[in-house]
Amino acid sequence: MTKTPQQPMAGASDDGTSDELLQLREQITAARAEIKRLEKAIHEYPDQLEQEVRERTRELEAVNRIAATVSRSLELDVILRDSLAKVLEVLEVRVGAVFLTDDKKGELNLMVHQGLPDDVVDELQVTPVGESCPGVVALRGELLLVQDSEDDSHTGSPIERHPEFKSMAGVPLGSKGRVRGVLCLLSRKPERFAEKDLRLLVTIGSEIGVAIENAWLYEKSYTHSKKMEELSITDSLTNLFNRRYFYRRLKEEMARAKRQKHSVSLLVVDLDNLKEYNDAHGHLKGDDALRGVAQAITNSIRQDVDNGFRYGGDEFAVILPYSDADEAGEVAERIRKTFEEFGLDRTSLSIGLAELDFEEEVDDFVTRADSAMYVSKNSGGNRVNKA
Repeated sequence: MTKTPQQPMAGASDDGTSDELLQLREQITAARAEIKRLEKAIHEYPDQLEQEVRERTRELEAVNRIAATVSRSLELDVILRDSLAKVLEVLEVRVGAVFLTDDKKGELNLMVHQGLPDDVVDELQVTPVGESCPGVVALRGELLLVQDSEDDSHTGSPIERHPEFKSMAGVPLGSKGRVRGVLCLLSRKPERFAEKDLRLLVTIGSEIGVAIENAWLYEKSYTHSKKMEELSITDSLTNLFNRRYFYRRLKEEMARAKRQKHSVSLLVVDLDNLKEYNDAHGHLKGDDALRGVAQAITNSIRQDVDNGFRYGGDEFAVILPYSDADEAGEVAERIRKTFEEFGLDRTSLSIGLAELDFEEEVDDFVTRADSAMYVSKNSGGNRVNKA
């Protein structure tokens, strides 16, 4: 009986292996490769994790150091100077600058810098928003990195054009959604600022931006407070200090004079014939006469040493530290003559003068000068009398 040759099985390879078996072998090979990859990843993971932790720790330490620096003061110039120095130290960069925005003018002003060449400083004193590195950052409100100035000069910045610098980072200093300023960091090395620095730079910008905002708010509050204080101690008509502040300053000057054993003198000044002047010319002109007395006093005393006051009504006072009776007499005559030169009809000044006796109290000192003034007035006015 003749045997028919056996045909190969469908789906079998030349060596008799089925397609299913081949696929299974491939899956096993792939699985083994994946297991090896996972084993390697598991082996390397602690090193990667440790590196990540070290990097994150470095970032946090850097931010903390900068935050501590900018929180030490509420004076804007101190914040800008110290924060720039600390950022350069933390990032190990030698050159940088801080610009502040002027929203009304649409420009940025160079406030502090370190390591910038003179020609760059001159060109960047004022930068329009949208131009150069600080202007572009202020306009966009986002970080700007130039990794190689020879390949990337899209801002047209004088910094980028300068052959000394190869890479640059422009950092917005933002607070409450507004760019308060821009920090520019420069390096002579290309690609000095890596992608890993982005998060750190953004955080640094926020910290400094908040500090700038706080400094501005403090300055605004302080200025308002100072203005309110000035209003509370200033006579609104003459802009001299008022009666309440007079007694405070006199007590301070007397205490200092007694402590340091130096002289201090007091003038009491009265405007003669004010009522008659008002009757003849009206109260508005009378107010002008009172302002004239204040002007005569201000023009005749030492600025930042002596102090003039509107004591009340038509009476004024002048405190003269470090002045004895003779020196005070010269000042009094200067005040009297200056007012006389204004030529206000039938008005003049009667002035009383007293030098401090270290044994007397405030009221006694004022009474002596006041009494001396009345002697001048009762003697016809337009004269100086010493107590």
